[in-house]
Amino acid sequence: MVRVEPAVRPRDFRRDDLRLGPLVGVPSESDLYEEITEIRDGRYDNIEQQLSLGQSRADALDAVADERTLDVPDGLDEDDFFTTARGHESVVTRYDLEKTVPMAKKPNLKEIERYWVNEPYSFIVIYRSTTANELKYYAVEPHLNAVETEMHEFLVEKLSSSLKYAGDEAVVTDGSEVERADVIEAETMKHVDRYGVLADPDETDATDQLRSAVERLGFGGDDDSTREPEIDPYGVYSARERQASEPTDGVDADLSTRLTSSISGLFGDDGEPDDGTRPDETRSRDESIYTPAAELPELKGRAARPESVVVEEDADTLTTYQLRKIVYYLKRDFIGYQIIDPVKHDINVEDISVDGYNMPVFVYHTEYEQIISNMVHGKERLDEFAVKLAQRSGKGISKRQPQVDCTLPDGSRAQLTLGKEVSDHGTNYTIRQFKDVPFTPVDLINWNTFGLDQMAFLWLAIENNKSLIFAGGTASGKTTSLNAVSLFIPSKAKIVSIEDTREVELPQRNWVASVTRPSFSDDDKGDVDEFDLLEAALRQRPEYIVMGEIRGEEGRTLFQVMSTGHTTYTTFHADSVGEVMKRFTTDPINVSKTMFTALDLVSIQAQTRVEGRKVRRNQAISAINDYDAENNEINVEDVFVWSAERDSFDPTPNPSILERIRFDRGWTQETLDHELFVRKVMLAYLIRNGLNRYTEVAGAIQAFINDPDTILALMANGRLFETLDNLRDMESVEIDVDPEKEALVPRPNPDEAMIDETRAVMEKAEDVLFPEYRDSLPDDVTEVLADVVPDSLTDAGDGTVGLGFEPSTRGTDDPYGESDISVGTVETTEQATDEPNPDREREIDPTDALEGDD
Repeated sequence: MVRVEPAVRPRDFRRDDLRLGPLVGVPSESDLYEEITEIRDGRYDNIEQQLSLGQSRADALDAVADERTLDVPDGLDEDDFFTTARGHESVVTRYDLEKTVPMAKKPNLKEIERYWVNEPYSFIVIYRSTTANELKYYAVEPHLNAVETEMHEFLVEKLSSSLKYAGDEAVVTDGSEVERADVIEAETMKHVDRYGVLADPDETDATDQLRSAVERLGFGGDDDSTREPEIDPYGVYSARERQASEPTDGVDADLSTRLTSSISGLFGDDGEPDDGTRPDETRSRDESIYTPAAELPELKGRAARPESVVVEEDADTLTTYQLRKIVYYLKRDFIGYQIIDPVKHDINVEDISVDGYNMPVFVYHTEYEQIISNMVHGKERLDEFAVKLAQRSGKGISKRQPQVDCTLPDGSRAQLTLGKEVSDHGTNYTIRQFKDVPFTPVDLINWNTFGLDQMAFLWLAIENNKSLIFAGGTASGKTTSLNAVSLFIPSKAKIVSIEDTREVELPQRNWVASVTRPSFSDDDKGDVDEFDLLEAALRQRPEYIVMGEIRGEEGRTLFQVMSTGHTTYTTFHADSVGEVMKRFTTDPINVSKTMFTALDLVSIQAQTRVEGRKVRRNQAISAINDYDAENNEINVEDVFVWSAERDSFDPTPNPSILERIRFDRGWTQETLDHELFVRKVMLAYLIRNGLNRYTEVAGAIQAFINDPDTILALMANGRLFETLDNLRDMESVEIDVDPEKEALVPRPNPDEAMIDETRAVMEKAEDVLFPEYRDSLPDDVTEVLADVVPDSLTDAGDGTVGLGFEPSTRGTDDPYGESDISVGTVETTEQATDEPNPDREREIDPTDALEGDD
């Protein structure tokens, strides 16, 4: 008996990923035996002709497989990529990627990057089209075949009626997303058990895990009665299964056609991916509604056969693998963000937008800028999606009020437009992503958005209560910069923020976050605007007031607050200092020029290009001096100006605002220079030692503000890094961040110029600053870490520092290049390198890394 292996096996694919079995159309053993018998009996005159025919068939099949499958980049280990930390195969696999990308586009796509956004359920692939020379953003989720889709629709219908009566009504309606996800999982398992649709229900741990939701919530009962839904579900996903068959030319046309058609549908659809969407609710910024990969058991029941065969069998039961896929979609549909849920998980995406009916979703990627995606909303589903987003934000949208600005429950900002009332292309939306973990001043320096001297200057100015406006165009980084420099606000200061749409995110706990509220009636009675919130803020004894973006007449109120002596920060749309003054001093804001001088600084942000790369730069930091009544002019002085030619920042010698700070504090010029230098050293130390995580930067800055001498002593003696984890205990600053979320933040590395600059700063510090602190390490640093006033430091008397754990070597080496100095003169066994920010192990003590709220 002759046994023949399948004629084609795609390159670099794992067989079980693609469910490849014996290919339909490959000659059976009996057929081959008959052919061999004919050859043996001399029925063919030339055996070489038969061998050539077989080779031609194999070549044709190989060409079809090559055309219909995606190329894998060199160096990408797909076995490793699709394997979870527990050693199990991920829910979404290479097969799902092949089904996601349209068949016609596969030969022209070159993979640029691939990364998980919601492991093990969804990942992103960035492709470059070799024909159109444009980038493509593909979100890949588990593919549902026709049987799975039918079962999904069945469960959606059942859940739509049963969820209203499931468990605790308070949990169903007002519970957290995780609690509501448990309800969905529990109700799903009840229906699965009731209708007996799970094959071998006691086969695996996966079934037990799915059932655990029922036990956690205390659901039970055998009530088989079904209730009609009060409201029909909308946006129900309706997948379409399309099989493609394109004959390939070959020696034996009939056999080639059969062989080709047998594999044509294995690797994807000929058409565009499904553009359906599903009902959604909300996703918390703190916890995931999906079972984490680390907790997911091995899923059994993956088919190793062509999908057409699986569908043809029309099985009436589900495997645990199929059930896990369907549960993922049920959670995504009822609680997540429907079709864009994978993008909402992508920390690299700043903006998500749709421009109209039947148009693709566009994303703004931090690395690749604007990219077209593979996601498309249908007309009705797009309308429903926009209405749902507004409802989740506590607002209404209709033809009467077709435009809404709102904040989604996860903190993202959305602008929604419904229908064609004011938009010719129909419903559209733009979502500005909320960052779970904010960027820091170190990130802005490493991006070269600001220079080291600029950031030290802003630090000193903010500590000394100088009011500041970040101005610039759309997406120029105004709010990012405002959130970053907010780390310079002392943790003990009282802060009040006033916004109409939540954008500001501050780490300080002594912070009142105020938001405007529109009226519930048509006569504007009962509305709470910015002026109302400012009036209330003045009664709350704030030391710093942060106001969201100024767009109109509320700017006049802002300057009235500044004039009362309150330090104020805000953002504003303008591309120069002159434009800022012009817009503020004319209608509709119309602030008098004499009042405008209550402002101290204006920072101009811009998006520009450097060496072909789109970057954000601070074009100028300008000081508002006095009002010249004789000439009716406001005197403005540039403190720093960006040089586009050199991509560097030029300072103005002895600016008047520093003189005002020196005068107000009673400092000498030497003291002023020292204060600027020590802050520059602090920032250089963090950059130099690769300390760029949010907890590290926030903790170090706030501890420095509380007691600079102690922190300088720790730096001089090489002990700062080992204290950073303890800074999470500071109660007045929320600096505890989930390490898993922190690991996803795309933090930049310093360039060579910044590495050289920080090296020079630290060399100078070794000569002129650190020697006086070398022998002055306090006996007990725990009090400064607990955010106390400097004078309350006490002497333990035993000459020890109470840290409570062994020091780590991370943060004390010289990760950006060897130098003649050793920061803090600490010995280390790690090898220095000249490469920027080399990979280094982040040592996280599980007892110190508190998970949860960030």
